[in-house]
Amino acid sequence: MKSKDLIVYILFAFSAIVALPLCTWLLLAPYGSGLILCVTMIYLFSFLAALVMLPIVLVRLCWKQTRARALLWLLVIVVYVPCFLLGNAWERRVWTARWEAFSHRSQPLIAAINDYERQHGAPPESLTVLVPDYLPAVPDTGMRACSEFQYFTGEDARQQYAGNPWALQVLPPVFGVGFDLMLYFPKQDYPENGYGGWLERVGDWAYVHE
Repeated sequence: MKSKDLIVYILFAFSAIVALPLCTWLLLAPYGSGLILCVTMIYLFSFLAALVMLPIVLVRLCWKQTRARALLWLLVIVVYVPCFLLGNAWERRVWTARWEAFSHRSQPLIAAINDYERQHGAPPESLTVLVPDYLPAVPDTGMRACSEFQYFTGEDARQQYAGNPWALQVLPPVFGVGFDLMLYFPKQDYPENGYGGWLERVGDWAYVHE
């Protein structure tokens, strides 16, 4: 390994501390994009590669002809693994903060639905019914990568969402073929598991981890 390459790898290793939380912040920003997930995946795949390479590198230390190169790779791995774990921990804090902020931003929409339900004896058939008497316009989530609220009401809502008369749903950006959900139930009766994963409370909402 050339010294120039070593410097690049070490800088990449240290960058995980900042890049991972920054990517999550940007992903859930008003101007974010799902393409940011590709950057996060580069760091994740690099972490998995480091774990696979570690035993190989340790074995190569046993031979004199491969020892020098193995030591350099070991240095990269020893730097990258804790940097990735620290960056991942900070990423988690940013993730929680961004979704908690979303929970607060959604309160006017939830209040408008509740007001409509109190005055009419039933929730609105669609969010557009709330305009203009209860809201000036149907709001978005404030996150470009998942900007739309999905609204469910009637018998379908009661059957699918634990007897709730209505429910809100947001589809968070995820990488690959999997999916997560962000759910709001007016009864706040979220189960621990269901909807394809396990649920984590975030404010008045619940995040479904697939």
